[in-house]
Amino acid sequence: MTIGKRAVTVLSTATAAAAVVIGLGVAPAMASTPSLTAKVTGGGSYTATTPKTVLTDGPVSVTCSSKGKTPASKASGSIPSGTHHGKAPVKVGTAAKLAFNNCSGPLGKVTTKIESTPYSVSVDSKTNSKGQTDGLISGVKVAVSMTGCAFTVTGSAPGYYTNGKHTLSMTSKLPIKTSTKAQLTVSGVKGCAGIVKNGDHPSYTGTYTLNRKGTVKVS
Repeated sequence: MTIGKRAVTVLSTATAAAAVVIGLGVAPAMASTPSLTAKVTGGGSYTATTPKTVLTDGPVSVTCSSKGKTPASKASGSIPSGTHHGKAPVKVGTAAKLAFNNCSGPLGKVTTKIESTPYSVSVDSKTNSKGQTDGLISGVKVAVSMTGCAFTVTGSAPGYYTNGKHTLSMTSKLPIKTSTKAQLTVSGVKGCAGIVKNGDHPSYTGTYTLNRKGTVKVS
């Protein structure tokens, strides 16, 4: 190979490599948050209850359970009828009140204090063929305490709403890929023997049934 040909080959290779690098650098910048249109029908004020909730942080689990006519957790607020449009997640309503009952952990009885309500209820994906729409509850702030351990949980809790069942399932195992990463974070830890730590991201599960048979369709 002559020096001229080698120079051309080197130049071509360098140009291709530069194009790849530039392409990789530009790709993230080109990615954009999708716009969604959420149509709520049969909406309005609601009450939602669940027979069981579980907050899990590593080996520590706080479980709240129904007892008699008292549900494990009860929420109320408003998801009014109407059409909402914007970048995901799109706010469709609020959770103005929230309560947890009959809660226990590894050290016995657990008490909770709900702070900074109302929380926002938003949708974060298009509705799938099963009538499910991923959503999140954001602005969460709940103080948790038990014998020898106290901490605060803040952030956003992921979940999804199912039209046919009128249920809001709080879980990190979502049926559709979302554009927003929702997570809860632990802070203000006191005691807890190092098992619960500041910066932990606990999971939260519970299936709430709404008393209002509203539907949410997102496109």
